[in-house]
Amino acid sequence: MATKKNKSALTEAGEKVGKALARSSHTVEETGQKMKKAAGKIVKDAAKKAEKSVESAISKVKKEVNDLAHKKTACATSDKSPLFKPGKGTTVEGQIGFLAGDIFEYLTKNGPTPVAKITSVMKNRASLPLLGAALGWLAREAKISFSKDGAKVSLL
Repeated sequence: MATKKNKSALTEAGEKVGKALARSSHTVEETGQKMKKAAGKIVKDAAKKAEKSVESAISKVKKEVNDLAHKKTACATSDKSPLFKPGKGTTVEGQIGFLAGDIFEYLTKNGPTPVAKITSVMKNRASLPLLGAALGWLAREAKISFSKDGAKVSLL
């Protein structure tokens, strides 16, 4: 009979452990479901906040674009004719670029040259303001340098 009691005690202990494991497993599952639900809520809240931020940013950009579109620039309100008139089919920037290329080519062939000489050589190709712009273009691109007094130009 001692073995029956032992089996019975062993069986009873096994049942208790089984029930405890089942309760524990159920508790873990409930906790997991609660965590999943809480994470879902956090994600939804974050998505709503992000959506509001994006909508706000888009609204601000639209307002700024609208303001800029209706804002008159100093050039638009001026009744004066433009300083540089583009040639046939060439923009002012294009004219300045071609003139800068001509000046660069001249300096390549002739070396350091006084600004007055460049002006006299190029005067039939462009106006004085265009010549100044072309020299400025070359200087900004670090293609030329001026003497200390600004009277002579040379290639870099």
